[in-house]
Amino acid sequence: MNPLRSRKNSLRYRFIVGLGAMMLPLVALGVGAVVSLENVIGTFEKTEDETLEELFPLTDLESLIQRAAAPVDNYFNQGKTAERERFLQLSREVDRAYATLLADSSDLPEKQGLIETSQKAWQEAEKSSLDIFTSPDPSNDSKAIESKKIVDDRVQSAIISLDRLYKLLSHLETADRLSQARQLRESLRLAIIVAFGLGVGVAALAAVMLSRSILRPLRLLEDGVEHWGEGDLSHRIELTTADEIEQLAIAFNSMAQKLEQSQTDLRNLAILDGLTGVYNRREFNLQLRAELERSERYQHPCSLIMMDIDYFKKLNDTHGHQAGDEALRVVATLLKQEVRPTDRVARYGGEEFAVILPETTGEQALGVAQRLRETIAIASIPISEGMIIKVTVSMGVATFPTDATSEEALLSLADRSLYSAKKSGRNRVVKSLTPSPN
Repeated sequence: MNPLRSRKNSLRYRFIVGLGAMMLPLVALGVGAVVSLENVIGTFEKTEDETLEELFPLTDLESLIQRAAAPVDNYFNQGKTAERERFLQLSREVDRAYATLLADSSDLPEKQGLIETSQKAWQEAEKSSLDIFTSPDPSNDSKAIESKKIVDDRVQSAIISLDRLYKLLSHLETADRLSQARQLRESLRLAIIVAFGLGVGVAALAAVMLSRSILRPLRLLEDGVEHWGEGDLSHRIELTTADEIEQLAIAFNSMAQKLEQSQTDLRNLAILDGLTGVYNRREFNLQLRAELERSERYQHPCSLIMMDIDYFKKLNDTHGHQAGDEALRVVATLLKQEVRPTDRVARYGGEEFAVILPETTGEQALGVAQRLRETIAIASIPISEGMIIKVTVSMGVATFPTDATSEEALLSLADRSLYSAKKSGRNRVVKSLTPSPN
């Protein structure tokens, strides 16, 4: 870069030439703007860090509660006595997580109340879970069955309270950022007024230089702050002035990019499964409900595939849980690659996946399921250096509204079809409880 040209593009040089004696106050104004920007960026980053520190424990606790509920389900359905010790260990972790959240000081009464409500619901679920473990045959014990209903209801209530707190904290974060953006906008507006007042007595040439060199870039900065204040964090300030104001624009754009990425990361934490990267169970329920409403509104079919990795427990017992995790990741990746962009893949629980197929008939869904089953069956899964395994899946298919006319009925039918596929030999697809050939 030409040093002489670079010096002539600097604000300092143009101020000396264009404003002369007024150079000092304008330089002071520029310094103040830089300091204000650094303070604002620091405040944004501090707010972001504090919010993440509050939100991450909530998502961790929600995941821990769901994990703690799994041994109860396993014992209730399969009678595995070892699940009681696993439940006790996980429940202690949940209790410690609640104690940590309640111990953190907060000036937000709603936060304390929602945590306590969630904790109370968990404690009731925990008590009923212990009652279930006292029954030698819980699935045929009326008292244990009633306790299981209480556990499911209280676990769901605990998670709902945590979700409400998550949304509350996210809303407060957005409001705080909006307030800071408005304050910054007012500061920039004041800087424009001051710069305009100082340039009133300057010659016409100096006024033109001032307008081209400062006012227009500042208006672009203000416009950028307006966009961010309205929640449009994708907006970017385009400046090619090769001066300090361009550096401010670069810093603003960097700040907006970080905030946008933070929002994306937080949303992904809430809707995606951490291991496989596909939708989690909660987001799947929301997506299925919305798709069935759309299907009913426009009179289009919607199909659902439920699938389960065959002999997954044996895989874990033989090769270890890391191999099982790799198998889950590979299956999820294959599912995402093989379905349409409009289809939704979710991890339903454990080794079970679900695929929502909008505007897909039962026969079409059966073809998709067969293709997915064959793709997974021939895939090689590297679990260690020099060792490769293969897995198969069993699938159940159901279609709305031809097979079922409600969300619950569709899930139940797809699940029964999956069970039939596993019972009739695995590595197969069952549609409406009628197996299709391998």
